Amino acid sequence: MKRINKFLTRSAVAFTLAAMLPSCAMDDPFGDVGEGDLTLTTEINGDVIKTRALSGEELATLREKCIVYIESSRGVVRKYKGVDNIPEQIRLKTGSYVCNAWSGDSVSASFSAKFYRGQQKFEMAEGQNSLTVRCNIANVIASVDPASLDVKLSDLRVTFSHSRGSLDFDENNIPTSKGYFMMPNADKDLAYRIEGKKADGSAFVKEGKIENVQRAHEYCMKLMLEDSPVTEGGALIRIEIADIPLIEETVEIFPAPAVRGVDFNIGEQVVSTDRDFTDTRVYVRGYFGLSTLTMNVSDNFTGLASGVNILESSVMTDLESKGVRVERRTSTDASETAEGGQVEVDEVYVTFSKAFLDGLAPSENEYTVTFEATDGRHKTGTGSLRIANDPAAVEHLVPVSPGADPSEDLTSVRAYSAVLTGIVNKEDATGFGIKYRKQGASEWTAAYPSSASAAAARRSARSNAGTRAAAVPYTVTLTGLEPSTAYEYIVFCDGYDGENVMTFTTDGLFTLPNASFEEWGTYGSGIIIPSLTGDKTTSFWGTGNEGAKVGNALLTDKSTDMAHFGTYSARLETKKVMLVVIAAGNLFVGEYARTDGTNGVLSLGRTFNGSHPSKVSVWANYRPGTGCTVKSGVPEGTITENGKDHGQIYVALTDEPVEIRTNPKDRKLFDPNDVHVLAYGEVTWSDDFGPDGALQKIEIPFTYNDRAKTIRPTHIVIVSTASKYGDYFSGASGSLMYLDDFELVYE
Repeated sequence: MKRINKFLTRSAVAFTLAAMLPSCAMDDPFGDVGEGDLTLTTEINGDVIKTRALSGEELATLREKCIVYIESSRGVVRKYKGVDNIPEQIRLKTGSYVCNAWSGDSVSASFSAKFYRGQQKFEMAEGQNSLTVRCNIANVIASVDPASLDVKLSDLRVTFSHSRGSLDFDENNIPTSKGYFMMPNADKDLAYRIEGKKADGSAFVKEGKIENVQRAHEYCMKLMLEDSPVTEGGALIRIEIADIPLIEETVEIFPAPAVRGVDFNIGEQVVSTDRDFTDTRVYVRGYFGLSTLTMNVSDNFTGLASGVNILESSVMTDLESKGVRVERRTSTDASETAEGGQVEVDEVYVTFSKAFLDGLAPSENEYTVTFEATDGRHKTGTGSLRIANDPAAVEHLVPVSPGADPSEDLTSVRAYSAVLTGIVNKEDATGFGIKYRKQGASEWTAAYPSSASAAAARRSARSNAGTRAAAVPYTVTLTGLEPSTAYEYIVFCDGYDGENVMTFTTDGLFTLPNASFEEWGTYGSGIIIPSLTGDKTTSFWGTGNEGAKVGNALLTDKSTDMAHFGTYSARLETKKVMLVVIAAGNLFVGEYARTDGTNGVLSLGRTFNGSHPSKVSVWANYRPGTGCTVKSGVPEGTITENGKDHGQIYVALTDEPVEIRTNPKDRKLFDPNDVHVLAYGEVTWSDDFGPDGALQKIEIPFTYNDRAKTIRPTHIVIVSTASKYGDYFSGASGSLMYLDDFELVYE
């Protein structure tokens, strides 16, 4: 008999899970597996009364953006991005867990971006478990009743706002728009301002706040004329605000039909070369009922029909006569549909009896039975049972195979390092790791996971676990790499080198221009800026000097008082402008865009090279002023009236520039949780920093969020201010900060 050895990598399913679950490294790779299987369903609920249903495109976007975390007391043990990437069955150890899920866009204030969130505690028991996590809308919703247009106010404008954003309603959008707000932790109230002109042409202005607003509530403002007689200056107007709890419109996100093995991995062969099989069961699950379950068989099957719908009674009868039993169970899921009914669930078990499998003729090619399930929504799912009863048909998995492609997590590759993954497919694999080299080089360098010896000991303890492959991911961190360099790598273990060559390119370095502040110039009417040319549109750094010029104040300038390198440092001082208004000394990456009355509008961020620095370092000295002036909007528990000021530096990587507006009527401040922010870090000083008369180095680490895994940063933001709450015109005159030699630190 001709023997054909097949050397195959692990199935695509294992590869995908390794890419999706980097946080599971805390699990014992070769320890006892969990004793329960969890079926997880995620629903998104959340439009308010009278709003339209989500379109198919919107629903698809929410499915793609949905993030699910499963946490135990030890931390995150499972993480999934995208509903379609949640397995039909999740294996977990018994115990207590919390499942968090969210989707949509977390935007401070928007007429369109909504955010949904849900949390559910659950207990994992032995056997089969199920869980439904409902994501309800997490926004505070504001609107203006169209009847408000009937009051005798022309040029009506209603502004709702909190400390991080605002939305304007006017005659054009009042009839159709709703505002969606994500409330900052420090904000409990939603402010409003009503402006317009009365019949006599005089101005009508009314300000107030809606106290203790709640998520998933709509606050609908209605302006009405009083029954009182018209007084001088125009009509009397009454304001009513209705608190409308959200009326949930359920939008289910149920998975497509799933095909899996019972007590075996559907992605692996069922093998018995001496024809001593056991009963083998395939399980199919579908929501909203299964309309068809088609079975296709390979050519080496004899007497078994192909392309038939095995849900038909005649086909079931024929299969049972040959030793294949089909059982169908229909039930209802506890989750309700948008129409108020329950979800129909179809479960089908297809059992291939021992007698049927033992009776198959020996074949050098594997027997294949492929199932295609279609549910009532026309979604499909497939899976194949693969049977080997001859040594020539048995596939031999390679002992190790590549894990996730580095391009699936952009933060895994830095300028001088890279975090790579492989998969152990055989429990007897030893000495596994990664071999890497520059592209074009001839010699490989070997690198090993830090826990290799401990993992080997755990594998030895399970030497009798069976013949199934382990499919355990391992991680190797490469260091000492060169920036902007292409590398290639393979996985390996003792006695085996992988044939699949993977590649990655390290990040390039980005140097901050004029980071030592040796270049200074002027523009306009002598406005000072850290730029040799004095062109604010091309200068890497900007200041608030243009806004302070209105009060003849200079907030930021070069200084020889103290410097780390060269002659100058940047000196930032908070002052009272015109003896009334606090103006914070500041320095930022970006441009002072314009002045709005006595308020500034800034464009934060300059073009960046897409790399992933680990931190920003700077030499600084800070001395807070005392006698703070505190205006409305400053978060409680920070600076206090007549108290000590706070200084701050924050850094961010984003995928677009960020506009900042300080006008209280249209205020928009930087939000580190904004959807365009990919990484963020900050330092705040409430006391002196650095020795008297000298600079001291400080490092500000970047924290990268999940969005950074798939989006490269296009802009860098650095903001330094002698008064952290200067955006609220709050702080202490005399607060003083010196800065020199900003630098991006790469690892």
